[in-house]
Amino acid sequence: MRRVSPHLVFGILLCFVAISSASAQVARVFLAGTGNDAGDCTNQATPCRSLQGAVTACPVNGEIIVLDNGGYGGATITKSLTVNASAGVVAFIARTITVNIGATDKVVLRGLSMNGAVFHDPNGILFSGGGTLVVENSVIAGFLTGFDPGVGILQAAAGSNLIVNNCELRNNDNGVLNNSGSDTNSNTVIENSRFEYEGVGVASIATANVSIRNSVFANNQTAVIASSSSQTQPGLIVIDTCTIAHNVTGINAYTASSGSAVVRVTNSTIYHNTNGMVATSPGAAIESYGNNRVTANTNYSTFSGTVVPLQ
Repeated sequence: MRRVSPHLVFGILLCFVAISSASAQVARVFLAGTGNDAGDCTNQATPCRSLQGAVTACPVNGEIIVLDNGGYGGATITKSLTVNASAGVVAFIARTITVNIGATDKVVLRGLSMNGAVFHDPNGILFSGGGTLVVENSVIAGFLTGFDPGVGILQAAAGSNLIVNNCELRNNDNGVLNNSGSDTNSNTVIENSRFEYEGVGVASIATANVSIRNSVFANNQTAVIASSSSQTQPGLIVIDTCTIAHNVTGINAYTASSGSAVVRVTNSTIYHNTNGMVATSPGAAIESYGNNRVTANTNYSTFSGTVVPLQ
């Protein structure tokens, strides 16, 4: 049997290492205020200048790393990727980020500072199609259009999943709005977030399951609202371990025609709102698990009923 030269084996291994190293480098794209979209954005020394340029250069399932403070503009994202601005880096975005991805795709937006007061775009993040969008460690403010309601995060994708974690939303017409207009259910999970000085903090319209946990709603016109205008488009919001205080209306459930809108509340504090819990239309209900603290609301401090006891 002919022996294989050790030098040949070593050379082959070096080729594999080089190929693997190149692949790892290509999976990352860099973004900086001093960058240039015409450069090789996979090289940290020659980063992209705009978010759209970085999105275009980023491969599927790749990561865009924001290197320093700067304004990076909006973007349209049509593939799985992650945008990551580390703590201490101000990745300023004043235009809409549109996420329109496939049903099995996932986009993560982390560490963004978004403000709609500059260009008055109607939406901060428009989730118009696809699988899963995760928004983390971000501030979204100032999406007040004065015409159509401005929305911090608009989930308009039927059958989609939106996860919002550790975010601050303030001074928007709507903070997070789940409104696909479809009979197909879409899911929203919100954790560890703050909603302040909003027209509406969190709203669901049409077929939606929304879970809000460990979050604060203060000084809003309405903190949380579930709305439905069709029996085929029911809305359900579950509020767990939240503080809802100093709003004009704390929780509102509203229906039109034969719709169904239900809000269920557990282990939460609802106090010092002008209207605590408003559910006056047929098919609308705000239900308690029997372990909430409700006090000092001027009006509407009574739940519609009690959910099945805790188990």
